[in-house]
Amino acid sequence: MNFRATRILAAALLASSCGLAGAATAPPQTFAVTATVVSTCVITSAGAMAFGNYTPGAGPITQTSEIVVRCSLNTPYGIGLNAGTGAGSTTADRKMSTGSNVLDYSLSTVPGATPTNWENTTVAFATTGNQGGVGAGMNTPRNHTVYGLLPDSGPNQAALPAAGYTSTVTVTLTY
Repeated sequence: MNFRATRILAAALLASSCGLAGAATAPPQTFAVTATVVSTCVITSAGAMAFGNYTPGAGPITQTSEIVVRCSLNTPYGIGLNAGTGAGSTTADRKMSTGSNVLDYSLSTVPGATPTNWENTTVAFATTGNQGGVGAGMNTPRNHTVYGLLPDSGPNQAALPAAGYTSTVTVTLTY
């Protein structure tokens, strides 16, 4: 063998010993990718209810408010309204107040002369006394109307001093 052929053979042997030829592959492995979508709901807004100016003897005043909620898909929910902050207020007998004077009002799940009082229930679905539903996804808001009535009856309505009467109602979303 000549010197040149020996050098070519030596270079080939050197290249094969450096891993340039015949690379090996390890057995493949896998890993899991997981996530859990949890039931969730949020109150997007709860609109104010303003009855405006009330003149005793001029008749009742009705008003509405909108509560907007978003819930994850297929999540049942219920909306409760507390008694409010008016002095002596209960969910069955809501009151706005200024000092010791109170002005009666009601909040209902339906409009009309015979309203269904909106309770402060904590169930995750709609029942008599609250509203609710089933979530349509976090990108799809659900609107719920609160029907308010300021009656023009009762012994205290006609004998009230002129003043601004207020109450703050807390909305509870149970899911």
